[in-house]
Amino acid sequence: EVELKNFKSFGKSVRVPLKNDFLTVTGPNGSGKSNIVDALLFALCLSSSRAMRAERLPDLIYRGEGAKNPDFAQVTVRLDNAGRSFPLDSDTIEVSRSIKVKGDKYSSSYYFNGKSCSQGELHELLAKAGITPESYNIVMQGDVTRIIEMSALERRKIIDEIAGVAEFDEKKKKAMEELDVVAERIGRVDVIIEEVADQLSHLKAERDRALSYQAHREELSRQQAFLLLAKLKEASTELEALHEEMAALEEKGKSLQQKAEEKRQHFSEQDARLASISSEITHKGEDEQIEVKRRIEEIKGEISREAARLEMVEKSLSEADDQQKSCFKQTESLQSEARSLAEKIGDASLRAASLRGELEDQLALQGKAQESLAQADARFTSLRDELAAARQAREEAKSSLGDLVRERDRLLDATRRSGLEKEELLSGIKEAEESLSSQEQDEKLLRSELSSLNSRAMSLEKDRDDLESARQRLRREMAEGDRELQKLQSEFAKSDGRMRAAEEKAGYSRAVEAVRSAMKRQMLQGLFGTIAELGKVDSAYSAALEVAAGARLQSIVAASDAEASQAIEYLKRSQIGRATFLPLNKLERGSLPSRPEHPGVVDYALNLVDFDAKFLPAFWYVFRDTLVMDSLSSARPLMGRYRMVTLEGDLVERSGAMTGGHYRSKMKFAAEERSRAMDLSAKIASAESERSQRLDGMDRIEEQISHISREVEELNREISKKTFQMDEMGSAGPRLEKAISEKRERLAAMEGEALGYKEQLGSLEATIASSEKTLSSVQQKIDRLEEDLKGSEIPELNKKADAAGLEVKRLQERIGGIDSEMLKDRIREDALREKLDELSARRASLEGQKAEALSRKSAAAA
Repeated sequence: EVELKNFKSFGKSVRVPLKNDFLTVTGPNGSGKSNIVDALLFALCLSSSRAMRAERLPDLIYRGEGAKNPDFAQVTVRLDNAGRSFPLDSDTIEVSRSIKVKGDKYSSSYYFNGKSCSQGELHELLAKAGITPESYNIVMQGDVTRIIEMSALERRKIIDEIAGVAEFDEKKKKAMEELDVVAERIGRVDVIIEEVADQLSHLKAERDRALSYQAHREELSRQQAFLLLAKLKEASTELEALHEEMAALEEKGKSLQQKAEEKRQHFSEQDARLASISSEITHKGEDEQIEVKRRIEEIKGEISREAARLEMVEKSLSEADDQQKSCFKQTESLQSEARSLAEKIGDASLRAASLRGELEDQLALQGKAQESLAQADARFTSLRDELAAARQAREEAKSSLGDLVRERDRLLDATRRSGLEKEELLSGIKEAEESLSSQEQDEKLLRSELSSLNSRAMSLEKDRDDLESARQRLRREMAEGDRELQKLQSEFAKSDGRMRAAEEKAGYSRAVEAVRSAMKRQMLQGLFGTIAELGKVDSAYSAALEVAAGARLQSIVAASDAEASQAIEYLKRSQIGRATFLPLNKLERGSLPSRPEHPGVVDYALNLVDFDAKFLPAFWYVFRDTLVMDSLSSARPLMGRYRMVTLEGDLVERSGAMTGGHYRSKMKFAAEERSRAMDLSAKIASAESERSQRLDGMDRIEEQISHISREVEELNREISKKTFQMDEMGSAGPRLEKAISEKRERLAAMEGEALGYKEQLGSLEATIASSEKTLSSVQQKIDRLEEDLKGSEIPELNKKADAAGLEVKRLQERIGGIDSEMLKDRIREDALREKLDELSARRASLEGQKAEALSRKSAAAA
C-alpha cells in the first residue's frame, strides 16, 4: 500500500491499498488519480520533481484554501517481501520519504525500514529488487506511444533493462573499466618494482663499496709492509754512511801519521845538525869538545823527550777510537817505527864504515908522527916517554870518564823512560778506573732507561689492547647500525610502497585522477590537491575521519572559483567525468562550539586533522561540527543533537540515521603515510651519518693502532740495543779490572827498578868525581913536561901525534857511539816485535770478543 500525508491534493493522511493482480483507479478529472503515481515516484526516488508536474519539491506539499498550510509532506510505500525480492529477513519492506520547508529552505529525508539513509543508499537497496530510475517499473503517460515510435535498437534496450540484462551489461562495462584500472595499477606496481630494483642496486653498490673498503685495508697493510722494507733499506744506507765515516776517520789517522812523518823529518834535520856539530868538534879544543859533547847529550835527551811526547800523542790519538781500531793503528805505528829503525840502523852502519876508513887514515898519520918522534934528539927521549906515558894516562882517564858519563847518561835515560812509562801506567790505571766507575754509572743509567722503556712498551701495549677492544666494539656497533639501517630502509621501502599503493587504491574517480595528473603536468594552476592529500591524521583516528569525510575526501581544493572553473572546463573538454572543487575564496569559515562534556567524546573531527591554516574553509566544509566518539554506545545518548562518528567507523547522522558494520578503508589520508616516510627518511639519514662517523672513528682508531705498533717496534729495537750495551758492559768490566791489576803489578816492578837505578847513579857520580880529579892531576903533569920540552921539535911532533891520537880516539868514540845506538835500535826493534806480537794476540782476542758480541747481538735480535 501507499500512504500519503499532505502530498499534493491529499491534505490529510490517506492510505491507498495496492492489491495483487490488476488494479484500476478511476475518478473524475482532478480527483488525484495521477497524484498516486507521483507519490510512488516521489517515495521510490524514480523521477525528478518536473516529472511529477512540479517546479520544485516544496510544490509537492498540499496547499489548501483559507486554512493554514502544512510545512511538510510524506509518502510511505509498503512492499510485500514474502518472495524475498529484497535480500532481507522481513515480509514487509517500508520505504518512506518526506520533505520539510523551513523559511526559504527545505530538506528531504529518506527512510528504509524506519532507518534514515541517503538517496544513494536508498537507490542501492531498491536496486536489489530491480527498482531503479532507468527501468520501467512505472509507465507514465506518453511512454507507450514513445515505445511504439522508437527504433528496434532502443526498444531492445528497454526490454533488456526490464529483463535485467542491461544491469549485467553495466556490470560488464564496470568490470572492463576496473580491468583497465587494474592494468594501470599493474603498470604502477611495475614502476614500484623498478624502484625497488634501483634500491637493490643502491644496496649492491654499498656492498661493493664495503668490499672495496676491505680491499683497500688489505692494500694498506701491504703498503705498510713496503714502508717497513723501505725503512730497513734506509737503515742499511745509514750503516753504509757510518762505514764511510769510519773510512774518513781512517783517512784522518793517515793525516796524523803524515804529521808524524814530518816530525821524524824534523828529527832527521836535528840529526844533520848534530852531525854538523860533531864536525865542528874536530876543530875545537878538549874543553870545548867536552862541552859540545854535553850539549850533544842534552839535545839527544830533548830528541828522546820529543820522541816520547810524539809517542804519547800518537797513543792518545789512537785511544780516541775503539779498541780494535786502536790495535790496528798501534800495529801500523809500530811497524812504521820498526821500518824507521831499520832505516836508521842501515844509515848508522854506513856511517860506521865511513868512520872506520877515517880511523885507518888517522892511525897511519899517528904512525908517521911516532916515527918522526923516534928520529928526534935522544936527550928528550926520557921526557918524551914520560910525556907519552902521561898523555896515555890522560887518555885512559878521559876514556874511563867518558864511559862513566855514558853509563850515567844511560841510567838517566832509563830512569826517564821508566818515569814516562810509570806516568803512562798511572794514566792508564786512572782512565781504566774512571771507565770502570763511569761504566757502573752508565750501567745504572742503562738499567733505568731499560726499565723506563719496558714500562713505556707495556703502557703502549695496554693502549693498543684498549684500542683493539674499542675497534671490536665499534665494529659491533657498526654491524648493529647496519642492521638497523637495513631495517629502516626496508620500512621506508614498505612505507613508500604503501603510500604508492594508497595512492593507487585511493578510489579516486577518473575525473579526479585526470585533474591530479594535469596538476602534476602543470596544466592546471591554482589547485592544491585533494582533501585526502592535504590532511594528516593519527592512525587511531583515520577510520573515523575517513568515514566522516566520506566522498568529500576526493574534493579538490582550489585557490579561487576562477581556478575551479578552469578545471571544470578542462573536464568538460576532456569528457572524462565530474569532480567537486572547493574554492577557498568562496567557502565560509565556520567556528566550532565548545566540546560537549559527555563520556566517550574524543573531540571534533576538525580538531583531529592536521592541515595548513589556509585550508580551513575546505576542511570546515568537509567535517563541520562532526563529533568523534569512542564507541557507538557512547554516541547513542547524543543522537539527534550532533553528527557523530565512532573510532570504528560507525556513522550517526543528526537526523538519527545510523550507518555501521564492518569498515574497509577505500581512501586514506596520504599525509599520514607521507609523514611516516619522511620520519623514516630522516632516521635513515641520521643512521647513515652515524655510520659515517663510526667509519671515521674506525679509521682514527686504526691509525692510532698503526702509530702505536710502530712506536712499540721502535721501543723493542731500543730495548734490544740497550740490552746489547748492558751485555757489552758486563763483559768489559772484568777486562778493565784485569788490565788495572796487570798495570799495578808492572808499577810495583818498576818501583824496584827505579831504586836500583838510583843506587847505580849514586855510585857512578862518586866514581866520575874521582876520575875527574885524576884527570886534572895528569893534565898538570903533562903541562909541566911540555914546558920542559919547549924549543924542541918534539912538542910539535907530540902535538901532531896527539892530534892524530885525539882524532883516532874521536873516531873510535863515534864508532862506539854509533855501535851503541845501533845496539839500542836493535834492542828497540826487538821490543817493537814483541809489542807487535802482543798487539797481534790482542787483536785476535778482540776478534774473538767481536765474534762473541756479534753472536750475542744475533741472539738478542732473534
